[in-house]
Amino acid sequence: MGIFESVLYGFVQGATEYLPVSSSAHLLLLPHFLGQSDPGLAFDVILHLGTLLATAVYFFRDWLVILMNPLPRSGARKVSHLSWVHLGVGTLPAVIAGVLFNSWIKEYTRSLAILWATLPLFGLLLWWADKKSSMGRKMSDASIRDVFLVGCMQCLALIPGVSRSGSTITASRLLGFNRADAARISFLLSLPITLGAVVYEARHWEEVAASVQGMEPLFIGCFSALLFGALAIHFLIKWVSKSGFAIFAIYRVILAALIFSLL
Repeated sequence: MGIFESVLYGFVQGATEYLPVSSSAHLLLLPHFLGQSDPGLAFDVILHLGTLLATAVYFFRDWLVILMNPLPRSGARKVSHLSWVHLGVGTLPAVIAGVLFNSWIKEYTRSLAILWATLPLFGLLLWWADKKSSMGRKMSDASIRDVFLVGCMQCLALIPGVSRSGSTITASRLLGFNRADAARISFLLSLPITLGAVVYEARHWEEVAASVQGMEPLFIGCFSALLFGALAIHFLIKWVSKSGFAIFAIYRVILAALIFSLL
């Protein structure tokens, strides 16, 4: 794999991990367009490490506040951040679903036909939820029940084409959180689940090591995912503060039409 491909994979992972357009869909499609085989487990792990670092770096101040607030607060003492308990409860459903169904999902859902169905369906669901819901709630209003429901929706992101950020933002908007805070809840919840995914995949160390095709592509891919991931976070928060999610629903429908032509 050359420098261009490494940067491209990092760009696709970084941008689509946070924009509600499904990173898994784009990473499944990319080898088709490049005429290459899958780059391997090591590259997949390093790309996720890059987006993990993007979340950690971009929300560095938020994480400092979270570290100092392990328990939820209420009334006049509540803060405009999630707590350890929020993050744990919001992550647990996806962890359980991943352990129980990950192998089955990898075997039966990684196909262009699945992408053709999930991309427009969940894109239109995001658009509908955004149009239907109010804008009155802030992240400081998030209860344990709220983040649990968002976490349950996050389980669907195991299916390619659904989008982790898209599913969690959809759930947050249905719960009445404003667009910017719905995105922030999604991004903060992404760190523990991404960390879990990296550790889960890296446990197959022999398979990871066997798929390494040189250290340079790994470093470039990781940095590219970090850089474009941070830019995608910044873009989405700024964008949704002024506009809705319709543009992402339209993009998903267009991408599904492209996949239909491939089928």
